[in-house]
Amino acid sequence: MSKYERLARLLKIVTLVKANPRLTRNDLARLCEVDSVRTIQRDINSLAVAEVPIYWSGEGYEIMPGFFLPPLALSAEEAFSLVLSASVYNNGEGSFHESTIESAISKVIATLPKATRKMLEENLDKIDIESRKTADMHGLVSQLYQAVLNTKQLRINYYTFSRDSVSEREVDPYALTYRGHAWYLIAFCHMREEILMFRTNCIKTLDYTGKVFPYPTDFSVKAYMDKSWSSMRGEETEVVVKFGARLAPLIREVEWHPTQHIEDLSDGSIIYTATVAGTKEIGSWILSYGDEAEVLSPESLREEISATAESMCQRYHIGQHMPYSIHEGSSMEKALCYAAT
Repeated sequence: MSKYERLARLLKIVTLVKANPRLTRNDLARLCEVDSVRTIQRDINSLAVAEVPIYWSGEGYEIMPGFFLPPLALSAEEAFSLVLSASVYNNGEGSFHESTIESAISKVIATLPKATRKMLEENLDKIDIESRKTADMHGLVSQLYQAVLNTKQLRINYYTFSRDSVSEREVDPYALTYRGHAWYLIAFCHMREEILMFRTNCIKTLDYTGKVFPYPTDFSVKAYMDKSWSSMRGEETEVVVKFGARLAPLIREVEWHPTQHIEDLSDGSIIYTATVAGTKEIGSWILSYGDEAEVLSPESLREEISATAESMCQRYHIGQHMPYSIHEGSSMEKALCYAAT
């Protein structure tokens, strides 16, 4: 008997058991047209070695429910959206899931009609979405992912940038979140006795303590991050910014924050208001628009922006002799000096 004949029989056994649970070895021998139940037993053993979950139920052979993906009645657009989304995640922040995502995409595609598969092949490269890979040093994000899923308590050595120091902490990992091109661990810190965010690339070492923790039923990532501009958290503050008429349409077309409110002014400019947890991140965002954005409140943020602009003027020697020419009244000079003058 050739290896191809045996492979065909193995596939037939899987198909028969899947369609008709509780078949015996005698039943399978008859249906597969072989003379010996020993041959069927060897085939069953081979399937088990290949990690096909076939087992004896007491009445006959069965295959573990859920092992095979049922046929999917996906439209071409649904299939395209699903595969595109998985591919974008895999090529960027989800790279630590690479093997499982590729396996899942293959299984989904395999269940699709030929015409739908052809459409995917011809059109996937026509849609391009920027994605940036994040470094998963030594599989750290993968380890954190498993700890979150299995509620395993961790011992970490964590570098704090503001204090330029490393501290050892025991943490209960609640969730992982991807923000601002970086992965963050949200965890209860036993040293600080509060829920904190830890940037994963600042975790120097990680070990399991051997303990598991009860996951809090009232914890929600959405609620925890609700007022953050991106990833940082702090005291809730209402920020009011005026954007000029040229920039207003660009600001209006995006929901930058769930609490935002926009008021249109008669000259085409807008007043943008949002309540955020801490002002550092929104301050950087405002600075990126130069002199076309003006902080109206709080006064503390207005002063911070002014101090930054003044420092930049000094850095670039605005108003002094410069190696490069910046014309008076240029947008660069305005961007650097509007708050400092």
